[in-house]
Amino acid sequence: MDSPHVFIFPFPLKLTELLCLGGLQVTFLNSNSNYHRLLCYSSSILDRFTRYPGFRFETISDGLPMEHPRTDHKDIFDGLRTTTKPLFREKMISWCQSSETHPPVTCIIADGILTFAIDVADEVGVPIIIFRTASACSFWAYFSLDQLIEAGEFPFKGTSFFPSPAYCLFFCYIYKLHG
Repeated sequence: MDSPHVFIFPFPLKLTELLCLGGLQVTFLNSNSNYHRLLCYSSSILDRFTRYPGFRFETISDGLPMEHPRTDHKDIFDGLRTTTKPLFREKMISWCQSSETHPPVTCIIADGILTFAIDVADEVGVPIIIFRTASACSFWAYFSLDQLIEAGEFPFKGTSFFPSPAYCLFFCYIYKLHG
């Protein structure tokens, strides 16, 4: 029987390496642009993972041209929804079947912001682990929002704190939901 095959989309490479050390087959899926950036800033990355026979890199389009700066989150999420989701679905259908080059995927680990991965995992019948990659500080801020509102610390007084009126409207809306 083949060892379990974990499909990671996108996730810290350190976890990928730990799973490889545990003898698992691991496919690390990342966007084309992130993969190229990774190669530019870490030229030894491919050599580092050649020692793991069950490891492979795969790439997928994020729907944006390579020269796009990827500073606008709306563009990124639109590309993920319209381009990456159907491509991810195709990859999963293909990778869930055994071939000469790889065993079938037995588990998906995906970033929690990529919610379409849940739908695809359900469709192909593969268990999925969702992991939020936000920092502990971000998690604490979200978790503490109710206490900040109750203490009168939030929303912030005035609008000078916010870089644009849209941020103020967003936070005022959250306050009304919780207030």
